[in-house]
Amino acid sequence: MMRTLGIIAEYNPFHYGHLYQLKKARSLTQAECIIVLMSGNVVQRGEFPILDKWHRAELALKNGADLVLELPLNASLQAADFFAGTSVNIMKDLEVDYLAFGTESAELTDLQAYLNFVESIDANLQKEIRLLLKEGKAYPAAYQTAVAQQLKKYNYSLSFDPSAANHMLGILYLKALKGSKVQPIVIPRLKETQELLEWIELPHQLQPTSILSGSQIRKEVQEDILKAQDLPIMTWQKLQMHSIIEWQDYYPLLNYAILALGKEGLAKIQGMVEGMESAIYKQNLKTRSWVELVDALTSSRWTRSAVQRLLMMVLLHIDQAMWQSYLTKNKVQKIIRILAFNQVGRNFLSNFNSEKIELFSNLSQEIADNYHLSLQVDNIFQANPYKNIEEQVIARHPIHLNEPYL
Repeated sequence: MMRTLGIIAEYNPFHYGHLYQLKKARSLTQAECIIVLMSGNVVQRGEFPILDKWHRAELALKNGADLVLELPLNASLQAADFFAGTSVNIMKDLEVDYLAFGTESAELTDLQAYLNFVESIDANLQKEIRLLLKEGKAYPAAYQTAVAQQLKKYNYSLSFDPSAANHMLGILYLKALKGSKVQPIVIPRLKETQELLEWIELPHQLQPTSILSGSQIRKEVQEDILKAQDLPIMTWQKLQMHSIIEWQDYYPLLNYAILALGKEGLAKIQGMVEGMESAIYKQNLKTRSWVELVDALTSSRWTRSAVQRLLMMVLLHIDQAMWQSYLTKNKVQKIIRILAFNQVGRNFLSNFNSEKIELFSNLSQEIADNYHLSLQVDNIFQANPYKNIEEQVIARHPIHLNEPYL
């Protein structure tokens, strides 16, 4: 049997931390096949990725992955708990031996002990969360406040910050993995250049001055201050050769969607609750940009990411009925697109057979019926009013390398 390692990722864009994780995870597990489950043309914070899914899949394949699959929309356009739970369930169905994920600093024992503690006080925790929600706090803030209160009550000391994004996701991955045969592998985040150079050889002129996160890279790209040596050269070349995608590009389409739907139409959009349709409609009449609109709608009740996911649903015109139909179909059988593979990945695909998941490379009408919301994402993503985006759907086939690239 082939030893397989799974990684859940966005690669927005692919950076040195990702390259380090791929190399170290393979070394730790001696995995023969690395399967990356990667967000498509929408990422978890309700944004479009800086590069399309095909370019990001190619970068993953050329930097250590053997097979790249597209994470379905019912995971990639959801809050962190659904994102983690749905993604891990797919990894279970793929029957991977290991799941590797990054943390800021915590080790596996740290995360597991914290999860056990939180689960042991769940009744008290849920009671506190309900009270905080009634006070108008957003769920993430209510959860973190309630946890902090319980930690203090039980005098439970921590060596890491559980509210850090990677720690939160890691804890959710462990929760979803409980009872499965998949073994978690924790890799603390790469922080020093010297540690990177222990895993990869780079000429002096291409050695990074610092290890940048995805958000830092996106910010520096927008400000036009990014340096070639601060990210893998292949990623740098992609960013130079292709249009850089920003939410602001799509604001004219979003503005039209809000005006055309009106309050009544907005109320039917998936995730629209608490009168947000009125707030979105009224605020949009006052604003002239994406940033202004998101800033105006973000509050103690609605986080920026939650607002962005909701506005993405509006732009994509996904109503509650469409979403529920999509979820129902995917419960019967998960339909997952193959984005890229090498010969090792091909061998895995040749031997993989499951009634729970259908992995496909070429669209058929039958598959399109289950995959239609992802097609909707791809078509709207491609309809950028200002930038030329390559074809995302028609005649697109998995990227294939005959041999592992690295």
